[in-house]
Amino acid sequence: MNRKQKIMVLAVAGAALFGAAPAMADDMYGKRAGAEAWSRGTNGGVAVKDNWADGDETYAKYDRRTTSKHELRNKSGAVTTVYGPSDTTNYVRRLMACQEVDFQPDDCSAWSYR
Repeated sequence: MNRKQKIMVLAVAGAALFGAAPAMADDMYGKRAGAEAWSRGTNGGVAVKDNWADGDETYAKYDRRTTSKHELRNKSGAVTTVYGPSDTTNYVRRLMACQEVDFQPDDCSAWSYR
């Protein structure tokens, strides 16, 4: 093989290895006021944490691959985390964290996408 052919073989092999890298899911995270929500790794589940001792609930709004408009509420009080069910086939594709506000619209983060 001449030099040009060797370079071509290496280029093709490198491209094949680069293209064969496994697709990794991105972590999603939202935080607003005392609410914190996330989905990590394969994005199979959602967690929501209440960071404030204010008596108000926090919650996560999220959509899955095939279903939409899910909500996970944390009614457990300050500095607690609630975890939703895990389903890596019907993974979470977007989420937001929300802080309940009495007599006003709730305070929510922007959507975080997979």
